[in-house]
Amino acid sequence: MDKLSILIIEDNPADVVLIQEYLSEVPNFSYELREAATLESALGLLSHDDFDVVLLDLSLPDSSGLDTVRSLITQFPEIAVIVLSSLQDEEVALMSVRYGAQDFLEKRLLSPTMLFRSIIYAIERKRTLREKEELLNDLSQVLKKIEMLESLLPLCLSCKKFLGENQQWLNIEEYVAQRSGAAVVRLICPDCKNDLERDVHD
Repeated sequence: MDKLSILIIEDNPADVVLIQEYLSEVPNFSYELREAATLESALGLLSHDDFDVVLLDLSLPDSSGLDTVRSLITQFPEIAVIVLSSLQDEEVALMSVRYGAQDFLEKRLLSPTMLFRSIIYAIERKRTLREKEELLNDLSQVLKKIEMLESLLPLCLSCKKFLGENQQWLNIEEYVAQRSGAAVVRLICPDCKNDLERDVHD
C-alpha cells in the first residue's frame, strides 16, 4: 500500500494524540498525518496540498455540526471524509453521509482496527464513486454525439435522395413519411410558381 496522506481537523489535542496512537498501532501502515485546529486552516491546507482522507471533528472553534461537513465537502467534493464525533446521534450521522461523508465514527467506540478499516474503505468508496461519475460523464458525451449524428440527414450529393431506415434511398416525401409518419402536402412556393409560369409562356 502506498503512503497515505491524512488530514485531521480537530481542536482537542488529546483527541489528536489518541488518533495518532491508534494509527501507529496498525501494522505495516504507512501514512503522513497533518493537523488543523480550525475549519479555516484546514481549507487552506486542502487548497494547496493533496490528501487521501480527512478526519473531521464536528465541534471546531469556527464551525460546528453539520455546517462543518457541508462547508468542507461543498468546497472539496473529491476528498474522502470521515466524521469523528463525540455525539451519539443517528440523525447527525445519517445527514453527514447524505452530505457526502464516507463514514461517521463515534470517538468513544473507536479502535485502531475500526479507524484503519474506515480510512481504507472511505478512500476506496470515494475512488469508485469518482470512476462512476467519470463514466457517466463519458457516456453523456457519447450520447450527445449520437444525438448530433442522428440529427444529420443522410443525403446523396448527386441525386439528393435520403438514406432510410432499411438502407433504401428515398425521395424527400418518402423519407419524411418514414421518419415521422406525417403526410406530405403538395404545395408550390411562389418562386417555383413564377418559374412554371415563365416556362409555360416560353
